[in-house]
Parts: sequence; C-alpha cells; structure tokens
Amino acid sequence: MGPDGTVLAEEHNTVLSDGDISAHPELKLARWAARELDPGVAAATTMYTSCQPCPMCAGAIERSGLGRVVFALSNEQLASLKPGGGWPHVSQEGPALFDEARVPVEGYYV
Repeated sequence: MGPDGTVLAEEHNTVLSDGDISAHPELKLARWAARELDPGVAAATTMYTSCQPCPMCAGAIERSGLGRVVFALSNEQLASLKPGGGWPHVSQEGPALFDEARVPVEGYYV
C-alpha cells in the first residue's frame, strides 16, 4: 500500500506455474517498486504478503527502498506446511579472495 493507503500493485507466486524458482511475488514487487516508485514514495510504502520474505526477497526489498513489510506466515510456519519440511541446508563459505573480488565492485555504487 502506498502512503495514502491505496493498493499500488499486486502479484502472485508463480514458481510452480512458471517453472521459475525466483518467481516469488515479493521479488516481483520489489523489482517493480525499484523501477516505478520515487524513493520517497517507496520509503512510505508497505508490502503486505502471505509469507515472510525469504533471504532472496528480503535482499531485493531492502534494495528497492520499500519502507515496511507485513507478513502472515513466518518462514518456520511455511516450512511446516511443506511436504518434507522445506529444502535442505546449503553450506556457504566466505568471504574469500577479498583483494581480487573487490576489483569489479569498487566504484560501482558511486
């Protein structure tokens, strides 16, 4: 909802129908907000969603400038509703190779 309480955009989960693991409605709305909303409007906008944003969506929401998210089900509650309880944990290691990895990033966000 925008600052004045109007619905600005709506999306649905199309992960299964599109065969796209990134087709979360929260990600689609964050991308839309970053592209279409003035930063001041985005900061005063609330995203309402049925489930707590996953880490992918949470990162996109942060970068979009949206001001707030209200969700109905937590990630733990959602996992309890899935057959098998969700996905297996993937190990991550890092940071690594800081000097090499920073070269393409330095100056990008200036």
